[in-house]
Amino acid sequence: MNDLVTYADNLNAELEAPELDPRHLVLANELLTGKSIQDLAAQFSMSEDLVSSICERPEVKQYVNTVYLTQGYLHRSKRLNIINKVIDSKLEEALETGVYSKRDLLEWMKLLNEMERDSTPKKSVASTAVQINTNNYNALIQDLFGDD
Repeated sequence: MNDLVTYADNLNAELEAPELDPRHLVLANELLTGKSIQDLAAQFSMSEDLVSSICERPEVKQYVNTVYLTQGYLHRSKRLNIINKVIDSKLEEALETGVYSKRDLLEWMKLLNEMERDSTPKKSVASTAVQINTNNYNALIQDLFGDD
């Protein structure tokens, strides 16, 4: 039986955060400022191996990745807004001057389309392998279309 997953379920799953030790959170935030492993080890009086092992923990990596992907130009909405503004600007310029490059505009539209395609989840379709025995197939065709 298929269990239906609602939008609310998806949203709640996205909002769930893994348990993150507060000390690891401090280290992760310092890492996000651009400090190196060596700098962090010196700052927190820890060995570089220990700092590296903390930074490699799945929950710390997920936190750092989430922060990177939700800040600045890596944020999907911000990138889409920029692309939309560029496309609007290109169209406005084309209407005002009557001169425009279709290629340039199409490249921006292609980028927008690629971003939208990449953002939608891929649906996996179950496939069934079918093997056709050519002897049986040929015999069937002869039976169906044969010269009787």
